[in-house]
Amino acid sequence: MYKKIWQKIVKSDNIVLISHLNPDGDALGSSLSVYNILKNMGKNVKIVNMSDLPPYLDFLPNYDKITKNLPKKIDLMVSFDCGSFDRLGISKRPKFLINIDHHISNTNYADINLVEDVASTSQVVFNILEANNIKIDTDSAICIYTALVTDTGNFQYESVTSEVFRVASELVKCGVKPEFVSKMLYERDRLSRLRFLAKALDTLELYLEGKVGIVEVTNELMQKTGAIKDDTDGLVNMIKKLASVEVAVMMREDEDGIKVSFRSKNYVDVSKIAVKYGGGGHIRASGATLVGKTFKDIKEMLLNVIKVEL
Repeated sequence: MYKKIWQKIVKSDNIVLISHLNPDGDALGSSLSVYNILKNMGKNVKIVNMSDLPPYLDFLPNYDKITKNLPKKIDLMVSFDCGSFDRLGISKRPKFLINIDHHISNTNYADINLVEDVASTSQVVFNILEANNIKIDTDSAICIYTALVTDTGNFQYESVTSEVFRVASELVKCGVKPEFVSKMLYERDRLSRLRFLAKALDTLELYLEGKVGIVEVTNELMQKTGAIKDDTDGLVNMIKKLASVEVAVMMREDEDGIKVSFRSKNYVDVSKIAVKYGGGGHIRASGATLVGKTFKDIKEMLLNVIKVEL
């Protein structure tokens, strides 16, 4: 499959690389790594994401090349880190689509689907490049490494294996400086984020003997603190740090509904919960967006579902 995918990419003339709406480090890191390699090969390639981009990833090479505009002529589209076609934010299917992902809930929506149960989509990208003996330059290595770091919670999650560390080691050999990536990711907080976290944590409530922690993020709270969506990243993980909490939930008002982020610590498969509400993700980290429901409605529904899983 690795060779088949790379051959299709190499043989194509007008290529678009795309990742899911509201992209994270894995989505952008994976797609940018391939963009850089194809550009260096002289390919006609565009990199697209239909959402506003998270500022904390602005250090990634070629970040400024990402656009919301699809070119008129597309021979091949490659999607990264996206579980379903609707999450790409486009309406028309391309002439040929390759789906590269690592989410077990992926719907296999493309002409070629490569979905591996590994730590990150960037690890799948690394496997493709390695299998085809493609040299990974420093810029591409930084993108893959950043994606790996962010999607493993800085190498904290259960998805971390000896293979993950081997990949990370190979990327360091390609020129990645882990201390640089770490500083870019974790030491550039906005003042608005700190103010937001302080206020958001005040909404924390514990349920089911302290095993479930839930926070509510309203538009009003965001406006008062001057926060942006990216400032909410990490909040749900903070709730999970509580000793008694097995399942952490963040509910946030969005334009299209209420976005719910789930995290679990030891044994609850939150991807099953997310799928019930049209979402998906990983066993320990998943999400969904619910439309036409209030915070109270969602909280009651979720507690009834989570209670069964505890």
